[in-house]
Amino acid sequence: MTAKSPAPGEVRAYVQNLTPSSQGLEKHIFLEVKKGTGGSFNDCSGFTADPPDPESPSPGPLSLDVIAAVNNDFATGGARWKTDGVASGESKTYRGTWKFDTTGLTQTQINAMQGGTTSIDLVWELQTDE
Repeated sequence: MTAKSPAPGEVRAYVQNLTPSSQGLEKHIFLEVKKGTGGSFNDCSGFTADPPDPESPSPGPLSLDVIAAVNNDFATGGARWKTDGVASGESKTYRGTWKFDTTGLTQTQINAMQGGTTSIDLVWELQTDE
């Protein structure tokens, strides 16, 4: 992602439009987004995460349903990045990792989720300081 703005501001990541499944997949898919440098679209080779930000702590991977409830607009957004307002542009790499966690489920419960679908939109928003 590259932000190009002549004004300084802040980028925050959040989610919208969770489409829940009848099987409850959104409770078992865990997502974590980190910001850093290196890597490129669809290739995280060379990605290095930025040090933890005390103003925007990462709570670790959260299930999609929890993220949709607590991280759903700019005010609650995470992975914060302060831009300097360089007209030629600034860039930051974001890496999202997910896992499907079936801890505590029986094989019958896991089998019942087959064929289910869920989706969520990831949003990166820049708001200027002006």
